[in-house]
Amino acid sequence: MKTDGDTICAISTPQGEGGIGIIRISGNNALSILKKIFKTKGNKKGFSSHRLYLGYIIDPKKKKVIDEVFAVFMAGPKTYTREDVVEIYSHAGYAVQKGILSCVIESGARIAEPGEFTKRAFLNGRIDLLQAESVLDIIKSETDAELETAVNQLKGLLSQKLNRIKENIKDALVDIETQIDFSDEDIFVEQKEVLKRLKNVKKDLDIIIESYYEGRAIKSGFNVLILGRTNVGKSSLLNALVMEDKAIVTPIPGTTRDIIEDIIHIKGVKMKLLDTAGIRKPQSIVEDLGIERARQKIEEADIILWILDGSTEYIDEDEEVYRSIKDKNIIAVINKIDLPERIDKEILKQKKINTVVEISALKNIGLEELKDMVYKNLMGKTKKRQPVLITNLRHKEALIKTRDAITKAMENMINDEPLEFVSFELNDALYHLGLITGETCPEDILNTIFEKFCIGK
Repeated sequence: MKTDGDTICAISTPQGEGGIGIIRISGNNALSILKKIFKTKGNKKGFSSHRLYLGYIIDPKKKKVIDEVFAVFMAGPKTYTREDVVEIYSHAGYAVQKGILSCVIESGARIAEPGEFTKRAFLNGRIDLLQAESVLDIIKSETDAELETAVNQLKGLLSQKLNRIKENIKDALVDIETQIDFSDEDIFVEQKEVLKRLKNVKKDLDIIIESYYEGRAIKSGFNVLILGRTNVGKSSLLNALVMEDKAIVTPIPGTTRDIIEDIIHIKGVKMKLLDTAGIRKPQSIVEDLGIERARQKIEEADIILWILDGSTEYIDEDEEVYRSIKDKNIIAVINKIDLPERIDKEILKQKKINTVVEISALKNIGLEELKDMVYKNLMGKTKKRQPVLITNLRHKEALIKTRDAITKAMENMINDEPLEFVSFELNDALYHLGLITGETCPEDILNTIFEKFCIGK
């Protein structure tokens, strides 16, 4: 990704027909480019910063009006990128925005690369890397909880917490290195105080790391696997939960041959439903592949809805399913309660399955109870909502490595190892914290992060 100080431009709104389209320009030549292509109504001279002007975009070569627009010049550093920024608010349409963008490029700008505006905001010190990543999370938010978490990160709440941890580690490191550098002099550092400080750091790291379970749930959702033998109503349940005919339902066993997925939201939490092939002795190569894929999804599932047909007896195929999931997080779902009951529920009690919900997917009976049970099961694993959550696996892994380094530093002190070992671990902890906020993040990781952004952000 280029960061050579060029003036960059991009369309920052989705392309297509609409009321407003925005073209963004950032860099030293932003204002001079605007002056070349924009003429205010009334021929006003000069541009005051952060003020909207009404006028026309005129092709400098053809001397032809492209559109009537609003334009604003914003002088750095009080801008998104901390550079001079221009935004042009035109009518949204392919020909209009293409024409304006062509004028901007011909006047001295180049097309921005993915995420380059936000990368410049990061490189110019307006935001840290964690806040930059939260911008993408805001754009992709689907629920209120997801948006709230992303906004809190953009506001810097998590960054502030990590900075306090970093300062405590630095203070401990200063004490240790002072002891190393002046070991021959009458300078004494109370190592008990250093240990106490590091214990507090570890405690704070533990709390943040533990928040990942809830944070991941809010951002990515949970995998809810619908599993059972053939013809117990798995596809009917999927269709009932998503309220559309997503999966084909027939009386013929083995209809579902592949994984069918859809998303629902339960109390603001994203749930990815996965309908699978019925587990039995396969009747064809295609069905065999479907059953194998179903088994593979067991390991990825946060919870398994084990579907049983309440209108039939418990059979060997049900037992085969149970054996494959007995150590997993299970809710037993007895379907078809609108029909005469034949299943022996005592079998479930003998297997110590305490969470059992009775439904009729066909008649929409018991579905709200089932959704409530799924929510309680999954969100019950989270503690009281923390104001700061981590939602990114990269952040979690870096924090775990930070905590590991702190733990090793404490062990070295307790075991009276050379203080140089303690210093090494504390520096390692600071390095991994810096990977989150961007202070020590390598260029290739930065590029990977910002390439996930759209061109205009």
